[in-house]
Amino acid sequence: MKTILIVNGPNLSMLGKRDPKHYGSGTLKDLENACVNKGIELGVKVECFQSESESAIIRKLHMSMGRIDGIVMNAGAYTHYSIAIRDAIELIKIPVMEVHLSDIHNREDFRNRSVIEAVCKKQFCGMGVKGYLLAMEELVSEYFSKEADEAESSEADPLSEERAAINEIDKEMLVLFERRMKHSERIAKIKAQSGAAIYVPGREQEILSAAEKAVDEPYSDYARQFVQEILRLSKERQKEISEEK
Repeated sequence: MKTILIVNGPNLSMLGKRDPKHYGSGTLKDLENACVNKGIELGVKVECFQSESESAIIRKLHMSMGRIDGIVMNAGAYTHYSIAIRDAIELIKIPVMEVHLSDIHNREDFRNRSVIEAVCKKQFCGMGVKGYLLAMEELVSEYFSKEADEAESSEADPLSEERAAINEIDKEMLVLFERRMKHSERIAKIKAQSGAAIYVPGREQEILSAAEKAVDEPYSDYARQFVQEILRLSKERQKEISEEK
């Protein structure tokens, strides 16, 4: 089965709050759900990614090589000046559809120019969420070979596909885990120098509650247990640093 990656750049996480006149009242979750449902209709898998970080978007594009068949991208403000994202799109050799919720050609002058347009297959502007869905349709009709997809489906091992997807997720999780541990170490060193208490009453419960709310209901308990284990490891490392001082 073919896979489409939906990439949203900076400030798209604030959909529903940011300037509804231009961006509508729907949230990012609403947009992503619409894309996932469209994927079911088109017979393709859909993955969604959003980041405020230029480097994170570039890494995601690089990691798409050999795994993703088409990309629908709203690069947000990076559209107008990120040569780095432009180069990444050109590098990966995956068909990319450029999408904007508002019509960038009828807004402020600085929004009129897209530096990524030349390396994208097509640009969809001013159609709101519908632009994403049309871009997905275009990818399927113009760039996905139905014959190749049928052959792939007949030979594909669903279990292997799912394991490969989990492997990619695990890689991303370990990168985030390492970053979190490094920040925990820095906090411990700062507290050790200032004489502040290592543990803040109520902080752990606050983090655990946030973890439960961040995922759908069937996974809330598991999310709490997962984060609780990360907090335990973090506290152990902070205690080691405190004792070293």
